[in-house]
Amino acid sequence: MRALTIFVLIVSLVATDLRLSAKEDKKKPANELAAFAGGVVYALPRTGIHIVVDVEQEKLIHGPYNVFAQKYLGINNAPKTDEENWTITNIKMDTYGEPDPNAVFRATGAIATLLSLSDDGVLLGINSEIKQDAKKVVTNVFPQKQQIPEDIWTDLSMHSFLSEKDSTRNVGNNFKSLEEKAAEAAHDILKLRKRKALTLAAKYDKLPPDGEAYKEMTVGLDKIIADYLSLFIGKTINKKYQLAFDVVPDGKSNKGLVAFRFSSTAGVLPESNVSGKPIMLEIDPNTDLKQKIDATGAGEGTTKGIYYRIPVVAQVRLLNGADVLAQAKIAIAQFGVVTSLPDGLLNGEYSIEFHPATGAIRTIGTY
Repeated sequence: MRALTIFVLIVSLVATDLRLSAKEDKKKPANELAAFAGGVVYALPRTGIHIVVDVEQEKLIHGPYNVFAQKYLGINNAPKTDEENWTITNIKMDTYGEPDPNAVFRATGAIATLLSLSDDGVLLGINSEIKQDAKKVVTNVFPQKQQIPEDIWTDLSMHSFLSEKDSTRNVGNNFKSLEEKAAEAAHDILKLRKRKALTLAAKYDKLPPDGEAYKEMTVGLDKIIADYLSLFIGKTINKKYQLAFDVVPDGKSNKGLVAFRFSSTAGVLPESNVSGKPIMLEIDPNTDLKQKIDATGAGEGTTKGIYYRIPVVAQVRLLNGADVLAQAKIAIAQFGVVTSLPDGLLNGEYSIEFHPATGAIRTIGTY
């Protein structure tokens, strides 16, 4: 029994010693780690602007009795042809990061073993475990012109299309003219409006106290009236769409970037379709902030070490001609400064995380 106890103690001491040795190895400073031959290539991110556009398509189909709208109902300027109108209802802007081909570096020495990179080679962290968010692929399907439904008007009035027989001459079954049908429909509209007025003027004691039947009757009459009125003024069909576009500024020019194209009659169009008016992305970087960053000596680091970015905040606007559709303040990496990390942070005792869209330092902690 005593020998068994001594054996268990020896095993425990050996296991503890192994754990401590592993922990010490894990915390070895960077200058004691093996260096990779040739180093590790990494890129700093440049900031892309993700634009989400909500649009609404309104298709007006002219009514078959449009030419009689003024004569029978006193409605002027009833549409005589189909019309289509598109409206931008909402715009959102967000940022994302992608590798900047103008900011590619090589990490050499032991520090290269501590880098965390994204799946496209962007530096995300040093001496830290970074979980990268899954990148979404956005597929745009540009809306096509709406087709006119064949059954948009299932009945042109509640009356027959045939005229009544003349019993004295024993003739009939002749189709009514378009104007005769229009006159019938107009008569029905006026009759329904009068019925609605009588319903509204009815005594409340004839209806249930909760008013639901009263509401149902008026709603039903409004629908019937609208259906018949559409024979003169037309019907409108609305559809909503959402599209997304990515724009990556080059960090030099801040005007003249075409985000997408738009036409009030054709909707949102790709940049290559010149039939639409260009929606321009204008960027106004904060030059005062850039000057302050430069004054600190940032960007004057040595060619050794690890580089990161100090972004600059810019005012970003989407313009339709002179009209501002949307604006936001956005931190953009490529308008900022590239500088190196202090050597004291690269000894393996610190963990550093970077913003994936701007390359700026997010956190610094002890390992």
